Amino acid sequence: MRVLWILLLITSLSSAGGVAQQLPAPPMELVRQVAQASTPLPALPLKEAHRTLGTARRQFQGRRPTGAQLYVVAQGLNEAATPELLVVRVLTWQGPQLTGLIVRVPETHPPAPIELEESAVQDWLLLHSDGREEGNYLGKFWDLEQRLTEQGE
Repeated sequence: MRVLWILLLITSLSSAGGVAQQLPAPPMELVRQVAQASTPLPALPLKEAHRTLGTARRQFQGRRPTGAQLYVVAQGLNEAATPELLVVRVLTWQGPQLTGLIVRVPETHPPAPIELEESAVQDWLLLHSDGREEGNYLGKFWDLEQRLTEQGE
């Protein structure tokens, strides 16, 4: 398992240099929203994200459309080993274990690898190559909250 993880890490990091320039708008916005999120997270979108997480897992593991990328919002340890709510681009999902790269905006260094348990996942975003989104319940909630705040001003 360690050898597999090391190979995955080397492969990921060698191709991760272009991630920052190619990161689509929805994950970038989600990273900004997560950075500004208050705790506790809003209950209803969180509940829906947890209820539908199996759909994301099945699509990622099986019939994921070509070019689609899966991002998750998860509780994890950041690069400094501090607990933090993170946005992670998922690279593998085997059983309850996910591996991926922490997404940061702006990207000043290569994305850091991370291993997560499925139980740490709070929300998910499946981004299709044509720009369509599935999931992203917290992101949609925060978008609506921001629009309503701006309307009230």
